[in-house]
Amino acid sequence: MMNTINSLIAAIAVNRKYHFLIFFAVLLLLSADMTGVFGPVYEHPGYDYYFHLKRFEALITALREGTFPHYIDYAAALNYGYLSKIFYSDVVLIPFAALGILIGSYNAFEVMLFTMTIFCGIFMYSTVKTIYKSSFVAFLAGILYTFSVYRFYDIYNRGAMGEVFAFTFIPLVFLGLYHIIKGDYRKWYVITIGFSLLIFSHVISTVLTFITVVIVLLFYYKQLIKGPKRFAYLILAGIVTLAITAVYIFPLLEQMQANTYRYETNDWTLPANAKIPLDYVFWGLISGFYYPDDITIVGIGILLTAVIPLRFFVRGKPEMLRSVDIGLFIGLFYIFASSKLFPWGRFPFTLLSFIQYPGRLYLLVTFFFAIAAGYYLSRIFIKEKGRFIVALAVILCTAAVIYMHNDNFRIMHIHHIGQTNEKPDASNFFYLNGAEYVPDKAESAYYILLRGDSIVSMNGNTTIESHNRDRHILNIRINTQSADSLELPLFYYKGYTALLNNKELPITQSAHGLVQMPVDQPGRIEVWYDGTIIQRLGFYISVVSIIALSVFIFLRKDSKQKK
Repeated sequence: MMNTINSLIAAIAVNRKYHFLIFFAVLLLLSADMTGVFGPVYEHPGYDYYFHLKRFEALITALREGTFPHYIDYAAALNYGYLSKIFYSDVVLIPFAALGILIGSYNAFEVMLFTMTIFCGIFMYSTVKTIYKSSFVAFLAGILYTFSVYRFYDIYNRGAMGEVFAFTFIPLVFLGLYHIIKGDYRKWYVITIGFSLLIFSHVISTVLTFITVVIVLLFYYKQLIKGPKRFAYLILAGIVTLAITAVYIFPLLEQMQANTYRYETNDWTLPANAKIPLDYVFWGLISGFYYPDDITIVGIGILLTAVIPLRFFVRGKPEMLRSVDIGLFIGLFYIFASSKLFPWGRFPFTLLSFIQYPGRLYLLVTFFFAIAAGYYLSRIFIKEKGRFIVALAVILCTAAVIYMHNDNFRIMHIHHIGQTNEKPDASNFFYLNGAEYVPDKAESAYYILLRGDSIVSMNGNTTIESHNRDRHILNIRINTQSADSLELPLFYYKGYTALLNNKELPITQSAHGLVQMPVDQPGRIEVWYDGTIIQRLGFYISVVSIIALSVFIFLRKDSKQKK
């Protein structure tokens, strides 16, 4: 029996072409286990689940009704409309929304989460394999990263789909960074693709990743000085990234310039949420999450925390060890930054107040510690038999973490997440949670609830004979003999179009953050969200840029094959 096992281990070690297939099989197995143990996310939705589900359903509706790409979630907030797509990009959601037309939003959402888990593992494996030239390191890092406690926390406890997607694409960013610093800098497009997908996923994670990339570059500044071409390609990658993401960045900047929103004035910013005692941080590192006194403490769990003492068992100073140690150092610094000891209330750290809470840094801690775990274990266990045992232990421990996190999550869901997000009401702003992207002039959800679906004549000179909603179009029939102004039951965003007897009316924002427009004659009014010139320009720039980059990559690979 032992001879058979030893022969199998030796055969696997020799046949490197099977290494990825083995990893992929384990990835599928653990992904299926995760899905089966936790169950569908809609059965125990996290804090932000319905917010992301509703923007997903809005995209499905836009694709079905033909209003994509310039649309609004017109059914949100009692039909007042919510332009979440401008603040949360919908690009990554598009293929899954198309599937949602066929199988429904709930099922398509589950497919999306499962698919993102698979891609997360594949991208992490490929990144680590390319950088550290070891399928063993890549195997361990891929499993520990994809099935990490903080990622489970994002999926199930928080329902934070933006960060879940960021988990998937962060490895591509650092693979591209490797090519810029030490690899083939002519593959500058890798970091472009990584950052573009990250921007399309989650802006806050993008900012934190960008800061981390800058920190890493400071450690390797000599390579950039000695090879100015590398720096030039880094700049090129940044420019192309901006062009590819124009469909998101341009409209976002336009709406931010045009109005003020609730996220700018609420109290969900640092340093208010950065008062976590160091002992709570410790428990987060051990258990992965901690709920003392109705506050949520999150960490990375015991598996990745155990990476820290592993460093003391690594001997020698190979070149690759430095990069792993740099990642470990950054991770330790980020753990410290998650505690109340870090001066978030002082400049320049106040500039990052929009990240809301420092626990987001654990996304990057998880990335660096997963790599460190794989590399340190590869240096400690040299023989194939020892590596086989280590890999098996990691698989079993990961399976145990899945079960343990699920049990704890169910308990925490009952006592802390509760039923507040189970139905749309004024307490959660009708599934908008904090309604961060509602115009700041909008008083509250209770004001909207009391105001209802009414059209207000500001001067009292207009009679509203009838009004109805035909999907995304608000139809109104009025009777007036003098100049007046109407306030509509629609949140104001730049991009609304209104026609009175086929004549376009100017749109302004009312004192309550709603759409307001002048009228001076009786007739029929049609109002709908039609987008802006900037939105259309951004869309075409992105489409052309994506096509151009795809052609460039294809021609480059084709020319290399011919050589």
